[in-house]
Amino acid sequence: MKRRERNELYFEEIGDDFEALMSDYDVAQRGRLVLELFPEKVAGKTLEVGCGTGAITEHYVDRVEELVLTDISERLAVETAERFDVEGGAEDALNLSFPDGCFDMVVSSECVEHTPDPAMAVAEMMRVLKPGGHLVLTTPNRLWFGVVLVAQRLRIRKFQGEERFLSIRQLRRAVEENGGQLLRHTGCHLLPWQIPFIKPLLRRMDQYGDHLYHVMINQAVFAVKQATSDTGAQS
Repeated sequence: MKRRERNELYFEEIGDDFEALMSDYDVAQRGRLVLELFPEKVAGKTLEVGCGTGAITEHYVDRVEELVLTDISERLAVETAERFDVEGGAEDALNLSFPDGCFDMVVSSECVEHTPDPAMAVAEMMRVLKPGGHLVLTTPNRLWFGVVLVAQRLRIRKFQGEERFLSIRQLRRAVEENGGQLLRHTGCHLLPWQIPFIKPLLRRMDQYGDHLYHVMINQAVFAVKQATSDTGAQS
């Protein structure tokens, strides 16, 4: 348990270096992708799981009526919620404290891969969604996991926290087996953005995310929670 807590609180432990270690290019592209998947306006309550410093939050916050920000780090959740003047607090993505079906929208960007069980984290997000509610989620593609491990060991990649990537199929299954209907599966980053002079090409390739997401570094889904049928339910 101690090892799990240390890994999951890695982003709090690096403190003020958190923002410095993030790639502005990566954040901008993921923010663009989240906004592209987002409805024009969301009535009711929206939950963000793994808000961090709010780098993705700021892309969509004007589109939601009521927002709750959460993170495994209480400090990050509270500070970010205060900055946006919304409700916020610490939550474990694998065991959200909210009751079933209480949110109209759930957003999560680059969070589930930092948990011991990414598929369970997706299941929890689907659980707290109302029938008819929507999920917008981004996470790395398992296809690139080996490259990331090498980059970490060579200290090319600065983040050294928990890393468990879902494959394209595993993410689809996690959504669909928990009552979700996938409306769109897309992605960004055809190649590592750290490669010098490659960003103009990557921006052009991101336009084809709906076709190339199978081989892209980051995948993103937009899903709706389907209404459950009571037929055959036991009393």
